[in-house]
Amino acid sequence: MKRTASQRIAHVLVGLCALLILCDLLLILLSPALAYFRFQDPGSMTFARLVETFRYDFDDGLGNLLAILLGSAWRTPESAVLAGFLILAGICAAGILVQGIRLLASVADGTPFSPKNPGCLRRAAVCCFVIAAGALGRTVFSLAVHGLSALLSYTALFIPLFAMAGLLCLVMAGLFRRAAELKAENDLTI
Repeated sequence: MKRTASQRIAHVLVGLCALLILCDLLLILLSPALAYFRFQDPGSMTFARLVETFRYDFDDGLGNLLAILLGSAWRTPESAVLAGFLILAGICAAGILVQGIRLLASVADGTPFSPKNPGCLRRAAVCCFVIAAGALGRTVFSLAVHGLSALLSYTALFIPLFAMAGLLCLVMAGLFRRAAELKAENDLTI
């Protein structure tokens, strides 16, 4: 049977989502370092100094990076909250991508109205709501520390964005569930 254009596109998107998961896992691992360099003290290790250490001696650079990832990034409340939020958002983003791969794989197989697709969309919705809740927590923390300027951050934008994405996934899950029911009834009728 010849594959349709949507099946070929879904197959390509599965590969792209898999690549994004690999990039996301790398970012999850480096999130504490990103938070550390965002809120570093003037006398602490800078990113430029870390890169120079890697150029001079890879082992020392790796040791300094591990010290930042496992210790220094978690010492100040600002960097710890940011690192925690980035890790939480990264894990949930990986979950959303995995559910997207499952959904796209069923489209690529020619079964877009499979009964398992609504479950994928519901799990993606839960991940979206967890990101929105994490963003709300970080925004509340930033409001307490920095005042109203925290409302102008990208994190404050994540709250309605991911809440709406979660609701959209729930609506799509309902539509896919109903379509799967109609398809099953239609298959029994014929």
